[in-house]
Amino acid sequence: MNDREGEAGQPRRATRPVAPWPRRRPLRFMHRKGWLHRRHLLMFILAALVVGFIAAVFSIGIQWATAAFQRIEDARPWLPFAVCPAGLGIIVFLTRNVFPGAQGSGIPQAMAGLRMPNPHQVDRLLSWRIAIGKLSLTMAGFLCGASIGKEGPIVQIGCSVMNNIGRIGMPRTAGLQRLLIVAGGAAGIASAFNAPLAGAVFAIEEMAHHYDGVTGRSVLAAAMLSGLMLFAGFDADFYFGSAGAALPFGPAWLLIPIAGVAGGLAGGLFAQILVSPTRFLPGAVNRFAHRHPLLFAVGCGFVVAMLGWLSGGRVFDSSYAEARAAVHGTALLPMSFAPLKWAATTVSYLSGIPGGIFSPSLAVGAGVGSALSRLVIVTHLLPGMPIGAIAMIGMAGYFAGVVQSPITAAVIVVEMTNDPAMTVAVGLAAGIGAVSSKLVCPVPVYEAMARQFFAAVAEPKPARPVSG
Repeated sequence: MNDREGEAGQPRRATRPVAPWPRRRPLRFMHRKGWLHRRHLLMFILAALVVGFIAAVFSIGIQWATAAFQRIEDARPWLPFAVCPAGLGIIVFLTRNVFPGAQGSGIPQAMAGLRMPNPHQVDRLLSWRIAIGKLSLTMAGFLCGASIGKEGPIVQIGCSVMNNIGRIGMPRTAGLQRLLIVAGGAAGIASAFNAPLAGAVFAIEEMAHHYDGVTGRSVLAAAMLSGLMLFAGFDADFYFGSAGAALPFGPAWLLIPIAGVAGGLAGGLFAQILVSPTRFLPGAVNRFAHRHPLLFAVGCGFVVAMLGWLSGGRVFDSSYAEARAAVHGTALLPMSFAPLKWAATTVSYLSGIPGGIFSPSLAVGAGVGSALSRLVIVTHLLPGMPIGAIAMIGMAGYFAGVVQSPITAAVIVVEMTNDPAMTVAVGLAAGIGAVSSKLVCPVPVYEAMARQFFAAVAEPKPARPVSG
């Protein structure tokens, strides 16, 4: 990082007066004449459908990239040691020089946009250029085997689409733009996980932090419309298929608090590292990353390749197949899977490439549940234990520990497995995981990172006065 960059690696901009929003009542468009309301409704529907279409195309591209990397690894097991370092270095170079603002998950950028007072800053943060960069560079990350997910990028892309299409022909107000950003986040999660309810809950619990009638209806409509595009146009199914798991009330329920505490602490540690990496990395590594970010990314790529080799290729990309097998109870993941996946995701994120943490976190949680199942099987404590159900509670506990949004975590796990019978068990694990996580990471990861991003981008420090 040089003197011309801000605290989060963003290029500083010259200080400029903040352009205030027009003095209109929030959501005044809802009270204007009928034709204006109908125009807004039409553009809102169009934007939500576009988000769903982009998410479907994005998912197809990621499947292709994942399969291409798998072929590379199968053909020459040593090739990831060249592809991962070179790929991550190139992606970080493009992120910093061509698409600044596209790094990381994308959810903190969207949340930072909700609190920016200058509408032009929001437009720069949620622009078409950033959306294109996020989409292409995230797919490149999958092509390099990085342990990342697509959900955070889809949220930023969804917010960009809603921000640019949803307000066409409408009076510009802070209330309208905020509503469109929140609705874009809901549409992004809904289309990424094929889970409209989870998208709506995420947008309200994690992004908006409040609920009112207009917000609730708009968020739910955006989530449903984007999901409609997936189901109608691309024959989408539930994210993990129908798991059919069940956890009858009995001694096996004692594993819920264990999974919640273990997953919550591990998820909280992961979140705290993302928020404050300098507290956990050695001083020499911090200085090297500060001065040579591209070489640091290359080094991170080598570490990811090494972790992938140690895991037999299981921790590359999002580890979707491993998580799916765990929740369906068709395979027990190795004891080493959860810590290796945890480390690969941490290193991939710290490298500075674009990519989300939702899918990798779900895979880590499934690994936590599988590890618990193995321990119980070895000790013969619970014969005939449903290993798929234990994987699901481990998934909910760890994921809630990362994001500290227990309702979102529970709804996502239940909806993407089409398994309402696990609602109570999954909800308890998510609640315990979120509480345990706060012992390690007091501030939720997305909230803390949004504050950092806002401080670096929206409030650049004034230049030092030049002395005589």
